This record gives sequence, C-alpha cells and structure tokens, in this order.
Amino acid sequence: MTNRLTEFRSILKQNKLYGFIVTNPVNIFYLTGFHSFSPTEREAILVFNPKAHLITARLYHQEALRLKSAQLNIKIATERNEIFKFFEDLLKNSKRVGFEEGNLTYLEHKNIKKLTSAKLVPFRDLIENQRTVKTADEIKKIEKAQIISQKAFDQIIKTIKPGQTEEEIADTLAKIVKSFGGEGLAFESIIASGPNAGQPHYFTGKRKIKAGEVLLFDFGTKYQNYCADLSRTIFVGRAKDAHKNIFHHVLNAQKAAISKINHGLKAHDAHELAFSVFRDNKLHDYFIHGLGHGIGLEVHEKPSLRPAPSLPSKIRQLPDEILEENMVFSVEPGLYFPWGGVRIEDLVTIKNGRAKALGKLMEDIIEV
Repeated sequence: MTNRLTEFRSILKQNKLYGFIVTNPVNIFYLTGFHSFSPTEREAILVFNPKAHLITARLYHQEALRLKSAQLNIKIATERNEIFKFFEDLLKNSKRVGFEEGNLTYLEHKNIKKLTSAKLVPFRDLIENQRTVKTADEIKKIEKAQIISQKAFDQIIKTIKPGQTEEEIADTLAKIVKSFGGEGLAFESIIASGPNAGQPHYFTGKRKIKAGEVLLFDFGTKYQNYCADLSRTIFVGRAKDAHKNIFHHVLNAQKAAISKINHGLKAHDAHELAFSVFRDNKLHDYFIHGLGHGIGLEVHEKPSLRPAPSLPSKIRQLPDEILEENMVFSVEPGLYFPWGGVRIEDLVTIKNGRAKALGKLMEDIIEV
C-alpha cells in the first residue's frame, strides 16, 4: 500500500493541495489496507498533511498499529466520536486541503472548519481515478472471483426445476458460491424469471419459474475483497425460436464488442460497438442501458461504458473516458421485452492493447 500512498501524495501535489481528507471506507482500504472498521459508521479517517495519518477508534488499534510505516502514521482516538479531534493539530499549518465531496457530510465539514483555517476544497473521484487502472495482483483477484462465480453458475443450473421460486434459487446460489471459495456475494443476486427478466435491475422475488420461460442470473462473489459480476440467461425447458433469435443477437453483440475493444478507445465508442449490432437488426430500442462498467473493490467503478453524451463538448462537465491497459470492466449487452429479456455479462481487461476475457465466455444457448 506504500506505493499507493506515495502515488496519491504526488496526485495531491499536481492539484496544488497541501493535504487531503479521505472518508470513503473503500478508498481508505485501497490506500492503507485498513478495513476492519464499520463501513456505515465514521470509525476511521485518513488525513494527508501531506504525510498520511490514519485516525481510528481504540477498538481497532491493534490492526491499525500493524499498518504503521514510514509512509503511514497511526493515531488512536479514545472513542469513535473523537476521531476529528486530531484535525486541529494535523491541519494547523495547511492552506489548501481537499476532501471527498461525495462522502464527507455537511455537519462534518462544518465541524472541520472550526478546527482549521485551511481552505477546504471539494474533489470528486480523485482516488477513484487512481483505482481505475489495476495492478497485476488486483486483476488476478478479480479473475479468481469471476471464475468462482462461473463455477457456481455451472453448478446451480444442474439444480433448476420448474416450480422453484426465484428466492429459493438465490439462496442455493449463495451457498454454492461459498462452497467454491467465494467470500460471499459482491451484491444481492438478481434471479429473474419470465417477464421479470425484462427488468434490468429486478429485485429477486417469490415468483415460481415455469417451463418454456427465460431465467436470468446476475450475481458475483468476492475474493480477497475484489468483486466479480456475471450475467447468464438460460431457458427452462425448450426455448422458443423467437427467444433463441434474441439470445443470439445479444451473444453476437457481446462478441463484436469484445473483439474490437482496445487501448485508447473512448468508453462510449465501446458502447456503440454493441449498439450498432442491435441497430443493424432494428433492435436498438430494446437495449436500454450502458454496455458496461468498471469493477474492482466495488461492483460499479470507473470507467463507464455508456452512450456518448448528448451535450456539446464545450459544456460537458466530465471528459470522455478512455479505455486503458489493465482496466477491468464488464461487457453486458441486453435486450428487454414484455415476455422477459436476455443479458450476457462477462468481465474483460485490456492486455497488450486488446480486450481479454477473465474466465470463460458464454458460447451458446443453455436449456435446462
């Protein structure tokens, strides 16, 4: 983690910042390796001045002290509500200090201003941008998580029978994931049957699956804190010809996109690769989400493979994202109808300038 701290200090210098306040628990873990604290309570803060200081409560002092190094100082508060008391000393000579605008609360911001005369400057995605390009070790962990997820899928489809509920399948899947070495689910699984598969972000329910219907899986496990994300669409019983046709259009769109994704491609142009396949077949109106998203410590990270912005470039707030070597992201085209939908999702990284799948791609229709 030392290299990440050094790199982030260099980023602060580029942005003319003397210091920075990190409150997002995922970013604290990314920079320091500290993760045992609650992600929903304010139990740890990372402050740069410009050296890094990890502040946490006494109940976490043993793990925190193990992380102490020449690059990382540790400060222990007696109680959780006292972790801000160190700001007055740490930032007393600071002039310009950044903070995570999407995580620090308004009340916390007010309290910090009482403790320092530094100018507090909001920043978005400063650390998230650093996280976008993965190391070889990070890619290995994501790939391991994805392979575990694929093995779990291969196992769960052997158990599928008409009459099971979506929730029953989801519960069984969670157990299978752990049996293959997953650390649990990276997010709540989507098990969508029949018309429910026509809702991209459907909440798994009590509907019973029926023969002749589509069944969509969207799930992923974690491995050593890194996430997987896998979508597979199968058919319960014999698939209808019209549904088979849609499946093959989605599969072809995914293959077309993966074959042409490369280092230097704009993220929205990657989306267009799949969209054009659907447009050529007059199906583009049924592709209602972006092609994919980055993945790592969180299920949704940068980059975002979405349609091109409609605003003129002069007034866009965010620059075009460029796909780079060692980024990891999903490629998940889908088509959605009243009878259901088909989505196929895999993870790829850019290796030697080209897209490389992590794990095994889906090859053909599965009927169970």
